[in-house]
Amino acid sequence: MPKIIYHVASSLDGFIADKDGKVDWLNEFDGFADDEVLKDFQDFMNSFGAILVGGHTYDFTLDYGQWMSPGFPTWVFTQRNLKILDPCIQLTTETPLKICGDLKQRGIERAWLMGGGKLAASFQDEGLIDEIYLAIIPIFLGQGIPLLGKTKQEPKLTLMDSKSYSNGMVSVNYKVHSA
Repeated sequence: MPKIIYHVASSLDGFIADKDGKVDWLNEFDGFADDEVLKDFQDFMNSFGAILVGGHTYDFTLDYGQWMSPGFPTWVFTQRNLKILDPCIQLTTETPLKICGDLKQRGIERAWLMGGGKLAASFQDEGLIDEIYLAIIPIFLGQGIPLLGKTKQEPKLTLMDSKSYSNGMVSVNYKVHSA
């Protein structure tokens, strides 16, 4: 199976979107323009062969009118008929296990599980997440969409790496151990 890395931005209190399902709070954090953050993110982007994203997370890109990674193999997990922003994007109703099998057949070794929390939980329930990589933003939201939705079993984690940035953001990378 390909290595699945769940990489997402999170508030300090563990939310990936606010109580209204919005991520506008990320726009208020101008730290993403930090050169070191951008370099590290570009290095991360260059390390994988596919993107896996939930339909509601994909909705945010629809607002921008273009896909962030044109030509890059992308699967959007959704039951809805969404607009396709790039020919590389496939809508799917398949299970995470089935899609991971398809990725393996295509020779894809690493995939970025972009979000959201419910999709990440479905991958976790099937034992498919290998690493969790968080960009922790120095803000408290108080409530919202959690980093990881309700799972059958909470993942056991080992810290692999962490890094702090001058803008106050912290990145942490955990290895996920199967039960």
